[in-house]
Amino acid sequence: MDEIRFKRYKEKINYIINNINDLPFKPKNKFEKRGIFYSLQTSIESIVDLVAMTVKDLGSEVKDDATNIDFLTQQRDINLELAENLKKANGLRNLLVHRYNDIDEKIIMDSVKEIKTLLLDWIEQIEMILNGIKDKKSN
Repeated sequence: MDEIRFKRYKEKINYIINNINDLPFKPKNKFEKRGIFYSLQTSIESIVDLVAMTVKDLGSEVKDDATNIDFLTQQRDINLELAENLKKANGLRNLLVHRYNDIDEKIIMDSVKEIKTLLLDWIEQIEMILNGIKDKKSN
């Protein structure tokens, strides 16, 4: 993997970490709540992008989000619960983007801590895969 591609991974990882690091669990007003929703939405989107990038860099064809998650889970022996939770988070991202059916904002706010943990767990998985890819290419 070339340095530009690796840098793109790092930019996305840093974006997620910076976005979720200080997310409050209880917003003080509607603007802070919107900021939390936006941070969750874009962070989930970024981790799903990282999954797709990794699928491609492992030499496979990029497909829909769920298929990409399944591919990585199978190829890298990632915990199935972690995979299913990312699929659910991606569904939540779609709800946030499209504001379907007057979403229950309390459910989203109650999920912030869980989503933060999920994203950090996936970053760890992606970084382990990247280290493996870099090690293979340097040998």
